[in-house]
Order: sequence, then C-alpha cells, then structure tokens
Amino acid sequence: MGIYMMILPIISMLLGLYLVCLGLWELRVGLDRKRFINFSFTGLFLIFILPVIFGFQLINFSAY
Repeated sequence: MGIYMMILPIISMLLGLYLVCLGLWELRVGLDRKRFINFSFTGLFLIFILPVIFGFQLINFSAY
C-alpha cells in the first residue's frame, strides 16, 4: 500500500499538468472555449484538490 501512496500523487500531478498544457494550447488556438475550460479546471483539480481530498503528500517534511 505504501508504493501506491507515492505513485498516485505523481500520476495525478503529471496528468493535471498535461491537461493544463492542453487547455493552454486550446486557448492559444482559440477554437473551442468550452474545451479550454474543461481541460484547465480538470487539470487544476488534479493538481491541487485531489491530493488534499485523499491526503496525498509528495514530500513529508515532518520526517526531516
């Protein structure tokens, strides 16, 4: 179970960054605003909200 607590936040962060980049690209192209909003907010959710909900931590500073 310990390895999943390390891999899941990293996957969430990478997928979130990928979606934010896709959203920025869609904003640059400027064809579909709804798609930009979906990509951006889903990416930001995966980066900032999901780790807080599940209590994931990339670095445990209390161990140092």
